[in-house]
Amino acid sequence: MKHPFDDFLPPSVHTNREDKRVIRIGIVLVAVVSIATAAAFATTLSGWRGLLQNRGSVAVRWDDANIRVQALVKAQKMTKDSIEIASHLERFVDGVPRSLILWELTQLLPEQSALSDIRLETRVRITDDKHEERKEMITLLGIAPNDSSISAYIEALSTSTYFSNVSLMYAQQEGNTTNRNFSMQLEVSSNASFVMETER
Repeated sequence: MKHPFDDFLPPSVHTNREDKRVIRIGIVLVAVVSIATAAAFATTLSGWRGLLQNRGSVAVRWDDANIRVQALVKAQKMTKDSIEIASHLERFVDGVPRSLILWELTQLLPEQSALSDIRLETRVRITDDKHEERKEMITLLGIAPNDSSISAYIEALSTSTYFSNVSLMYAQQEGNTTNRNFSMQLEVSSNASFVMETER
C-alpha cells in the first residue's frame, strides 16, 4: 500500500496528467478514424471512376448490339417476305411448259388414234405441316382403232419421264365399228422439270 507521504505532488498535477493522456488518446483515435475514412472515400471514388469508365464502354457496346439486332430483324423480315413472294409466284409458274406436254401426248399416240379433248387441272392440297402440295392432272378423251392401241398408248405414257400414275378411266365401242372411245387420267411428273434441264 502506498504511503500518503510518498506522493509529494499535489492532486491537481495528477488530474492534469490524466486529462492530457485522455486528450492524446482521443487525438490518436480521431486521427485513425479520419485516415480510415479518407482511405475508404478514396477507394469508393476510385470504384466510381471505374464504374463510369465501364458504363461508357458498356453504352458503346449496347448501342452497337442494338444496331446489329435491328439489322438482323430487318434481314429476317426481308427473307420472310422474299419467301412469301416466291411461294405466291410459284402458283403462276408452270412446272413443265404446256407445249412440251402437248407434244409428248401427241407424239406417243399410236397410229390411227386421235385425241378429241385434253384437260389440264391443277390441284392444290394443304399438308399437315401447312405446306401447299400442287399436282397437275391431265384427262384425255380420244378414239383408237382397238384395245391393243389403247394398251400401247398407256404403256408409252407410263414409260415417259413427263408423266406418272397413268390410268384408264373407260374404253367403249363406238357404235357398230371396231373403234374404241377411251378416257385416261395421268399426272404430270414432279421430276419433269429436272428432266428438261438435263436434256438441254
